[in-house]
Amino acid sequence: MSINFKDEVLKRKDDIINDLTRLIKINSELTTFDPNRKNAPFGEGIKEALDMMLSLGEKDGFKTVNLDGYAGHIEYGEQKDFVGMIGHLDVVPAGNDWTYEPYGAEIHHGRMYGRGTEDDKGPTIAAYYALKILKELNVPLSKRIKLILGNDEETSWRCMRHYFSVYPEAPVSGFIPDADFPLIYAEKGISRILVQGQLDSEVLLSVSGGFRDNMVPDYASAELNPVKDFEKSFKVFLKKKEYEGHIDHKNGHLIVKVVGKSAHGSTPQYGENAIDRLFEFLIEEKIDHPLVHLVEKYLIHDIHGTKLGVDYHDEEMGYLTNNLGVISSENGTYTIRLNLRYPNGVDFDNVVSEIAKAVSEFGATVKVDSHQKLLYKDPKSPLVQTLMNVYIKHTGDKKAKPINIGGGTFARAMPNCVAFGPHFLDKPTYIHQKNEFIDLDDLLMATAIYTEALYELSK
Repeated sequence: MSINFKDEVLKRKDDIINDLTRLIKINSELTTFDPNRKNAPFGEGIKEALDMMLSLGEKDGFKTVNLDGYAGHIEYGEQKDFVGMIGHLDVVPAGNDWTYEPYGAEIHHGRMYGRGTEDDKGPTIAAYYALKILKELNVPLSKRIKLILGNDEETSWRCMRHYFSVYPEAPVSGFIPDADFPLIYAEKGISRILVQGQLDSEVLLSVSGGFRDNMVPDYASAELNPVKDFEKSFKVFLKKKEYEGHIDHKNGHLIVKVVGKSAHGSTPQYGENAIDRLFEFLIEEKIDHPLVHLVEKYLIHDIHGTKLGVDYHDEEMGYLTNNLGVISSENGTYTIRLNLRYPNGVDFDNVVSEIAKAVSEFGATVKVDSHQKLLYKDPKSPLVQTLMNVYIKHTGDKKAKPINIGGGTFARAMPNCVAFGPHFLDKPTYIHQKNEFIDLDDLLMATAIYTEALYELSK
């Protein structure tokens, strides 16, 4: 059967862009998690995004399921065997200082700007239209196809745990449209590690920085008791370092704030960590507190865990990375949230033990808040080869090779799957940063690739 998948996508270009615009305009950041909140355990915005996607499916004649607001699916076919995809509708916080409104879905110079355009609402719309095109063409298939919609990918994956507890079936094959082209065959292990201790200082009264541990923090602040002229020295510090920041006053105390540059927590080298910058100042001012000494000795400006003694490099999967993503204080205690990602060859339990041993020097404790083991698929498997062939056909890139990443995708949540697009490696990406966008031509290309990939896997 001969189908020009690119032409079929272009016929639906306006609909694809209009539906993505509607989806991006929904602020689907996690508010609070409340399992007793009917059909909205992650908040009303995420509920609205799920409702919108399922309404698309219902309008186009698919079978749909809303699983208590945790997740849902859109399904085509009746066969026992199925090909699976998982997209997610939640987004990380928009952050600060966008050029365009983060939920405006504005189009400029062929790009749609907005939180979630590339991670992961744009790819989810692309996957949906791939499914829709096959249905509208009435292509004969030997397997049903299911697009699963997750609502908690950016935090704790509670959506997938709930979904697969109800629908434990595994696909014969599938892909996750939430990473890079050509294809991701391996993903580093990912953990959230909490470092906690006492903040009983007469000078350093509170500290705050970052939104999520899987983002490089773009702001950090400290509340100081002005036992000396911190205001003057902070102004000198900002000028000397050429950092952006400002000063506030509160109840006779001084609030110093410093700005950084956000990036994805899997690639901290592309950001400017505001927590690091804040502690540069606290260290310069010789604030004598175990927290300051801990950060100085073991964490500041170290994205590979070298100071902690847990650094590691694998020839195939690269370096262990450690992102100092969030710091907060409350009721006389502080919490640091580290986002640590590791390649093949790392003993994770040993890494945790080494970190705990190091920070105990300063009276701190360590807790593993979450851990996803690394993912590895054979790059020579039929699934990988099939998807790679489709990618090469549409791009003409005969030198393309599957790659591995430090990010984590829902490919870990469902067997027999790999991560597949939508980002093209030769293009800039701003996921988890301000001014996130998706190039609309790339979105349409990804849709064509996904359509033919689904056809090849399920024909």
